[in-house]
Amino acid sequence: MRSPRLQRRHLLSGLLLALVISACPDEGRPLTRAEVEAITFTRLEPFGTEQAFNFHLELVGKIRDSLWGGGGPVLGCGGSSGDEGGLSTTPPTQDPSITHNQESGVDEGDIVKAVGDWFVVLRRGRLFTVRQVEGALQPVTEVAAYPLGYSSSTLYDEMLVHERRIVVVGYNHFHQTTEVALFRLDDAGGLTHEGTHFIGSNDYYSSRGYASRLVNGTLVFYMPVTLSSQPGQQPVDELPKVRTWLNGVGFSEWNPILARMDIYKPLQTTLWPMLHTVVRCDLNARDFSCTASALMGPGTNTFYVSRDAVYVWVSPGFESWMIEGERYDVERIRDSVVYRLPLDGSAPEALRTRGNPTDAFSLRESEDGHLEALLVSKVQGNTRWGPELSYVDGRVALMRAPLSGFAPELAPFRPEDFTVLPGPTQGLFQNRFVGNHVLWGSGALKSEWTPSPGEQSVWVTDVRWPREVHRLTLEHAVARLEPLGTQGALVVGEDPSGLHLTTLALGDGGPERRGSLRYPSSTQGETRSHAFFFKPAGTGGGGVMGLALRLQGGEWSHLRYGSAEVSFMRVDPDLKLSRLGMLRATATSSYDDSCNTSCTDWYGNTRPIFYRDRVFALMGYEFLEARVTESAVEETFRVSYLRPAR
Repeated sequence: MRSPRLQRRHLLSGLLLALVISACPDEGRPLTRAEVEAITFTRLEPFGTEQAFNFHLELVGKIRDSLWGGGGPVLGCGGSSGDEGGLSTTPPTQDPSITHNQESGVDEGDIVKAVGDWFVVLRRGRLFTVRQVEGALQPVTEVAAYPLGYSSSTLYDEMLVHERRIVVVGYNHFHQTTEVALFRLDDAGGLTHEGTHFIGSNDYYSSRGYASRLVNGTLVFYMPVTLSSQPGQQPVDELPKVRTWLNGVGFSEWNPILARMDIYKPLQTTLWPMLHTVVRCDLNARDFSCTASALMGPGTNTFYVSRDAVYVWVSPGFESWMIEGERYDVERIRDSVVYRLPLDGSAPEALRTRGNPTDAFSLRESEDGHLEALLVSKVQGNTRWGPELSYVDGRVALMRAPLSGFAPELAPFRPEDFTVLPGPTQGLFQNRFVGNHVLWGSGALKSEWTPSPGEQSVWVTDVRWPREVHRLTLEHAVARLEPLGTQGALVVGEDPSGLHLTTLALGDGGPERRGSLRYPSSTQGETRSHAFFFKPAGTGGGGVMGLALRLQGGEWSHLRYGSAEVSFMRVDPDLKLSRLGMLRATATSSYDDSCNTSCTDWYGNTRPIFYRDRVFALMGYEFLEARVTESAVEETFRVSYLRPAR
């Protein structure tokens, strides 16, 4: 806790700055270096008092307004610097996840989960349970994802499972909250609603990523919050807080989970500050309880969750202004900052860096204590459609920075942690870490302003010897990269003729092309990572993989047009591919669900599933089971879970 003396010091600094502001002449001018120093810090530490936090936002608002409103310098009256004040647990053994997660031990939200002998499905505002019996599937329960008496406009997107507790995640635009509903699965497949809670937040939607993670019983969210920085406004209502729906009563009072004094000061100059917040909720606790950590910075961001921490990569974004006659914009600002926020709630640390990750797949915490990142020069962050609106220009770099380099004090940039790499000069960037290797390439960028077919190559390097880059020529561009164990990778591409698949062997002797398949007149059924799953065969190598693909429907059909098909392929030990067959939804598989809360499947509706030596496919409102032989996949059972048995 701060001493009264230190609090008075912060208040005195604010009064001195207010006097400086009132004394400055009213004339047009650029941003002064004194103003930059006043709103940018070199050490990651909390504001310490609410007054310090409020004063900072008020100062940012006055500086920003003066730049475009014709006012004079807020500090220094033309550049002279005065005293700116310097406001200064192990989980129980359980079945393997059926979700195609990026990180082992870190479960991600999805639309279907396995819980013992049960599948739980989230679709269009409802939860369904389906029992697995020998050679069949039995729909059992259907319940609304929202509580009794709650008039919902929430889009329910993701689901997680911790033991017998089901967690449903959605976003309510009317209330501007992330909605977290908890259900309990009983031995008969019934679902009991335990409670629905609301966390104040901005919309978390990302075209590539998932909002929620689950690590050892801790539910984790990264929640960016845009802060109001207008003079005189105090963003009390914008800070993360939680409330609960009480049946028969309505909403409870808001319970703050973050104090303004505990927010960390910005290490990067920004006139449009964003609150980068990590919220942790303990699912092992009897009552739903959450804590939060937050830091202030520019808005462009990408996050990644390891087993120990959340990494938030914050880039300068597209802010642009003049600093004493010198243009300050994305072309000149090169430094980004990556923050490490431990999941145990301890203090965050930071690392100065450059470049930008495209999505969460651009980042990885290695087993030998490094943060690895594949970076490009310009992206729009991983929020909403950011990865699909970004573009490549041939500039790629690999960062491999020791975790020991993260510290509260922002150290100088370390060029020795970076290796400049070649890369595509057109198209939509794709990347993936697989074992000791990282792969990158580009697919078609279907923009009305700058359309591009992408490049028919994939680049591969071993992170241990990153200067040895291999470029492999393909017959297609790169729309998807997926691991096939640790020694192989799948490259999926599209062109007007259809879908192309190529496998790569990633041995120490360098990458090699191995197998290929074509699916004429087909496209990817869904673009998200969870529409793919690979089941290794064992120590001998190879295995079986499933991929959602679509035989009809146009661009972005996975959002709005029925169900995709699921194609199964055998992967031989030498990574050669062979078709096993395809499972298709029936013509009536969409059924009439009256669009319960949404007619758009933002997170898809098709999944290949490998579970307990059985093979399934989720397609719309249908569950299919299949038998996989050496040469074929054969449907053995099909059921609609929309109309469960009563």
